[in-house]
Amino acid sequence: MSSDGKRPRSRAEASEGERLSELELALTVFWNSVRRWLSQHSKASAVSGLADLDVFLLHLLVYRNKQLRGIDLAFALSIDDMHLVSYSLKKLARLGLITSTRIGKEVFHEPTSIGKQHYLDFLAYRKQYLEPAMNLIAHDHDLQSLTTLLRALSGVYEQAARSAASARGI
Repeated sequence: MSSDGKRPRSRAEASEGERLSELELALTVFWNSVRRWLSQHSKASAVSGLADLDVFLLHLLVYRNKQLRGIDLAFALSIDDMHLVSYSLKKLARLGLITSTRIGKEVFHEPTSIGKQHYLDFLAYRKQYLEPAMNLIAHDHDLQSLTTLLRALSGVYEQAARSAASARGI
């Protein structure tokens, strides 16, 4: 019994709103945990002082293995605030992790050999510290299915945000 004399409700009795609140809490904790993981690698690497966005952008450039514009990177990560991406790209260029090339009116970015090495070091770090735990989870959950589910949830939240903005007249 709770202090008000009522029996606490079970998870099965929780309302849809309560379940969504729990989901949002879990997603927020997950996001902050991923950011903490990335910052731990950044502290352990030869290149220090990288924020999580810096790491995401650098790794996306290496992973995609082609020149990308800042707007492409922002779109891939669903970032609306382009100045954050621009600032991060300038920081990565200043540190020698990426290079930028102007083609017409567009600026394209690609990793340098130092940036690629940072990514390879990250993969080794991930293999040592993250993959063993992920392999335990993979026995019960297919990581590709989880990825697909998270992308679908992103789409649902994105559409809800657009609907809410439209209802406000934006």
